[in-house]
Amino acid sequence: MIKVLTVGRLQEHTYFFIDEKTKHGFLVDPGDEAERILSEIMSHRWVIEKIILTHGHFDHIGAVEQIRNAIGCPVVIHEEGKAYLQNAEWNLSSIYGIGYTFDADEYVQHGDVIVLETNPDMNLRVIHAPGHTSDGAAYFCEKEKTAFVGDIIFNGAVGRCDNPGGNMNRLLSSIRAQIFTLPDETVLFPGHGPSTTVKHEKATNPFFNLYE
Repeated sequence: MIKVLTVGRLQEHTYFFIDEKTKHGFLVDPGDEAERILSEIMSHRWVIEKIILTHGHFDHIGAVEQIRNAIGCPVVIHEEGKAYLQNAEWNLSSIYGIGYTFDADEYVQHGDVIVLETNPDMNLRVIHAPGHTSDGAAYFCEKEKTAFVGDIIFNGAVGRCDNPGGNMNRLLSSIRAQIFTLPDETVLFPGHGPSTTVKHEKATNPFFNLYE
């Protein structure tokens, strides 16, 4: 089961990826409104095994510390995310006078697989796709044909690349190599805006003239 809460000033999507049988699952990109996210977890009696971050921008990490402290689960991000989590200028929270800085519990690499302890069939493969940020990663569930893509790609757009670690050429190359090679039917759940599919973006995304 996938449930989304849209939170914060930038209307960021926080996702719950839950095994309905065991009520265990993952929390992806808790960006803001920690109390609201915690209320959702408690009301459904979900057990969050890990908080998973697609990248280290403030609108995707703002509720992490409060939630981690409340439920005691580890935080996971790509290994290049350390530069963002430890630097308020890189994660952009300094712009708003907030100054988020903290460490993850686990730093993962491209190709690693994050497995739900209570149901090993429910797992997410780490796909490093930098360009929006240097740490940008998607998390792909082959069984469900779904991917949480953060700000790598959107419905009809791609992530902006004018902040620290960003590079448009690198992003477009990453999407071609890492996202467009997923099965066509894969549903892409982005950090903002509506979901889409690999097939739809390959055919219509205006940032790509043609993909074969």
